[in-house]
Amino acid sequence: MLRDNINLAIKNINERKFRAFLTLLGISIGIMAIVSLMGIGEGMQQSITGELSSLSDTIFVSTGKISATPMGGGFSKGGEEHLTDRDISDIQHIQNVRDVSPILFSNAIVSYNGESASVSLLGIDAENMENIFGMDVLGLEAGEFPEDGEQNKCVIGYNIAHNYFDSDIKIGSKIKIDGKSFVVSGIYKEQGAGFSTQTDDNIHITTRDFKKLTGEENISAAIVRVYDVKEAESTADEIEEYIDENHGEDNFINAITMSSIIDSIQQVLSTIQIVLLSIASISLIVASIGIMNTMLTSVMERTREIGIMKAIGATNKDVLLIFITEGIIISIIGGAIGILLGIIGSKGMSAALTHAMGGDLTPVITITSVALGLGVAIFVGMISSLYPARKASKMSPIEAVRYE
Repeated sequence: MLRDNINLAIKNINERKFRAFLTLLGISIGIMAIVSLMGIGEGMQQSITGELSSLSDTIFVSTGKISATPMGGGFSKGGEEHLTDRDISDIQHIQNVRDVSPILFSNAIVSYNGESASVSLLGIDAENMENIFGMDVLGLEAGEFPEDGEQNKCVIGYNIAHNYFDSDIKIGSKIKIDGKSFVVSGIYKEQGAGFSTQTDDNIHITTRDFKKLTGEENISAAIVRVYDVKEAESTADEIEEYIDENHGEDNFINAITMSSIIDSIQQVLSTIQIVLLSIASISLIVASIGIMNTMLTSVMERTREIGIMKAIGATNKDVLLIFITEGIIISIIGGAIGILLGIIGSKGMSAALTHAMGGDLTPVITITSVALGLGVAIFVGMISSLYPARKASKMSPIEAVRYE
């Protein structure tokens, strides 16, 4: 019986190809939007969390008015609060702490070929400069990070290298920072409008060079690495307790683990994905109305056929299943086309986002997203066909046969 229903449904679809095409087109567009957006969202999550998870042993410590995470690629400074050498020493003596790297921040004037511009200047140990800012999610466009012991070398942001001056700054070029000559050893990749945009306008030098250049020793933030990743959260709480006590002030510092940063990013991305999928679902609502309209028209056109089927023994259930099967087949075809278009569309969207925001975004189409897309298509087809199918099944065979 099921095979007969399928054959009959396919026959009816073939007889009304253009109408069926328009109907499944609506389903295809809705499923394409869902699959492509899920692929982009999954790709973003895997790209970001995959890179940052390598820093799961890292805690970022900063005063309450300074943002100090690689999310911004830099620091936005406010107020006069600073960490002290005693703070750094106390952190170092916490049992689970492996090492502590102070970070210093200042504004500076950079000069190149007779032109000058104001930039953000960071001082950080050479090893941690590479560990934190060398991830692919940030990373270098060219060159390398300074090594321990090297002096008067710097890594500059993309905008500084390509947009601040009339001519581009290249690897090996000499620039002046607050009047002192530095050799450019590395240039960061463009971050554009992404979450790590501040690296575009930053210059990073070693802590030793920073102190010699600026004469400042105020510690803006610190990067802490721990032995036991599982105890990172409790270690962060312990750091906050020690430093707050040193300064006699609650919430003087924030100690943020990479795990909590990853969780926050995932929550934001998940929320964005839900909103986008909700918007995409509107097209499925329109498609469901299209299926219902198509099936109602089909019922009217086939009224005599329905009457004949019922007159020779077809039950209400048989007629119901015939029309539901037809709606589901249209939805399956539309869903399959939508999935293929979604895979292609996600690649196009990722290329556009990569160009606009920088970085390297690869869409990830999972079995879950494919199954969800096909499942939603079948569900929409079945629900949309239910009313027309019930209407057809309840027809009186005598009245249906007489229908002109």
